[in-house]
Amino acid sequence: MTVKLAGWLDPNTSPMLINEINVEGVKKLVFDMKNVEYVFSAGLRSFLIFQRMMASQNGQMLLINLSEQIRQIFEYAGFESMLEKRA
Repeated sequence: MTVKLAGWLDPNTSPMLINEINVEGVKKLVFDMKNVEYVFSAGLRSFLIFQRMMASQNGQMLLINLSEQIRQIFEYAGFESMLEKRA
């Protein structure tokens, strides 16, 4: 399953993200971050929740197409394992 995100992942939008995506039976969850402008700590928490959900069903989660600014946020938070590998 690929989910394309846009805008800001903040305390207002992050709960909506969690509530809108059903990962039951999904083996690979990919978030396309091309149009994401900023990620707050609440957004980071959302991805951690999804990563745990996927791990509980032996699945994989990956974030792709991150801007350099967004990539740095995830790297500073220690979430490198979620990111697509650089070429």
